[in-house]
Amino acid sequence: MRIDPSWLALNAPDFGPYARLDPQRSISFLGADPFAPRAVLPAHVIDAVKDALDAGRTHYSVGNGFMEPTLKDSLVRKLASFNGMDVDPETELIVVPSAAFGLYMSIRMCVRPNRGDEVLNVDPGFAENFNDVQQIGATSVSVPVYAEDGYQLRADEVERAITPRTRCIVLTNPNNPTGTVYSRATLEALAKVVERHDLMVIVDQAFERQVYDGREYVDFATLPGMWERTVTIFGTSKDLGLSGFRVAYIAARKEIVDVLKLATFNMHGATNTFAQYGVAAAYDNPAYADAWVEVFRQRRAYGQRVLDGIDGVNCPLPDGGFYFWADVGALGTAEFVRDHLIDDAQVGVLPGTMFGTRGSNHLRIMYGAAPDEATFTEGIDRIARSLSGLERVK
Repeated sequence: MRIDPSWLALNAPDFGPYARLDPQRSISFLGADPFAPRAVLPAHVIDAVKDALDAGRTHYSVGNGFMEPTLKDSLVRKLASFNGMDVDPETELIVVPSAAFGLYMSIRMCVRPNRGDEVLNVDPGFAENFNDVQQIGATSVSVPVYAEDGYQLRADEVERAITPRTRCIVLTNPNNPTGTVYSRATLEALAKVVERHDLMVIVDQAFERQVYDGREYVDFATLPGMWERTVTIFGTSKDLGLSGFRVAYIAARKEIVDVLKLATFNMHGATNTFAQYGVAAAYDNPAYADAWVEVFRQRRAYGQRVLDGIDGVNCPLPDGGFYFWADVGALGTAEFVRDHLIDDAQVGVLPGTMFGTRGSNHLRIMYGAAPDEATFTEGIDRIARSLSGLERVK
């Protein structure tokens, strides 16, 4: 078959071992869908979608930026109040059918396929970031981050990875899987490197609402000189729990948005029209999602205390997101410990090898996806009981 070999070589997660999980008694800490499968959306969000359907909002949303006017107004308010971004909605904003699509398109915009171009990816980092680069026909270059730094980027490591072929750097903030929220100092140092080497920065802010302990969150695009060089992708799946809506949006300067509008029209077309009304309602009244942050904060405190107390496990407290990045290297490889938890505890977690070259001794444990507190606590306690019985690797 005439299939691009680079597509056949994508880093595909092996879900085979999870077939051993018993649906009746297993607990999953795998996905990033808040509280799945429990119904979580408040009435005002559901009613907004129903009203849009009743009003016949079922045709293409072909206005400027593929936005319904109601959502456009909501996004302008949200970006100003939450992100400190004053955008022109007619020229600097576009709605896209998922953050994953927006991320792929933004990287593709910077890269010339099969011409040796390179994209810098934080390692460990989100699995799709590495795959996107490969699918496009470019080379993903890992920029290592270190536990002793709290996985903050080192500007010298970024600069060391840059070559004449480097086109852009991809940044997920908070980082997935480490939970790191990049400090202002880190981002300011990165901005100097980016400007010095004339690079673009693609920033995925999928977990921007889940930031803990009063930590400052800095939108990279708001730093001096960075608006012109940054494409910021915002999702609604984790931020608002609208994972099934498939609505996201991108803020960038006009010249970038003009290109993305045409590319989106060619590749996908307009985003789900009636779902946009639900997103607008959620942003106009996000109190329910803000309340989740307190739930996640409590889960984070309990889970980290229990996991870090297991002999052979090092689990730092994440700055943001709703997942733990636990070092289990003293107990075995990520896959060995993953398999042990499946068979011994009936708990599903992801091996760190999915998240770059530096995750072989780690597990990502997604605590935000547990449907309720009893399930979350039981799952964490099962992990503790199971791993406490494992001997350290000699």
